[in-house]
Amino acid sequence: MAVKPSKVKGTMVLDIVKFAFDIMQTVAFMMFIQEEALQIRGFGVITLIREGLVDEVKKQKEEFIEAANNLKTFCDSWGWMAPYVRNTYLNYAQASLDQADSWQAWIDAKEAETAKFGIRIVSSPTNARIYIDGARTDYLTPHTFHDLPEKLTAFKLTYESTRRGHLEYEDDVLIEAGKLKEVRWVLEEVV
Repeated sequence: MAVKPSKVKGTMVLDIVKFAFDIMQTVAFMMFIQEEALQIRGFGVITLIREGLVDEVKKQKEEFIEAANNLKTFCDSWGWMAPYVRNTYLNYAQASLDQADSWQAWIDAKEAETAKFGIRIVSSPTNARIYIDGARTDYLTPHTFHDLPEKLTAFKLTYESTRRGHLEYEDDVLIEAGKLKEVRWVLEEVV
């Protein structure tokens, strides 16, 4: 019994269509797996944020960005084989990169919190104008600063009155990590 050529060609065309469909499904599944891995990594970063672990969040955020870029690259390279899902996964990769930007803002805020410390300034007389590193502030004594950087800082207090005249006091104070210092200064007459 002989096989008819048209039947073989028809079967071959059907096999090619099935093969192409299998490739499309495989590419779509690979994008799905990368997207799921990205979601799991994102949940991990959120857990680290809840725990306040800034250094670990920085590390995991970089790996999250790398995974999002890998998904984006895969979609750009192979997405044409699964065009019905390509844009969905490209959009998810971009949304992931946007999420990483918000995590960076959280990291920046936490680092700013830990990088700044405070001092409480009390003077006699009270209501003296406060200058920090030569710059006039809008504050009078007594006042507490909670946002100063950790460094040696120059403070100057000035006081003007018709009865006492012009009084001043200057001093340098080392602002230290994790400490809220309190200083008490007596202003002296400037001659």
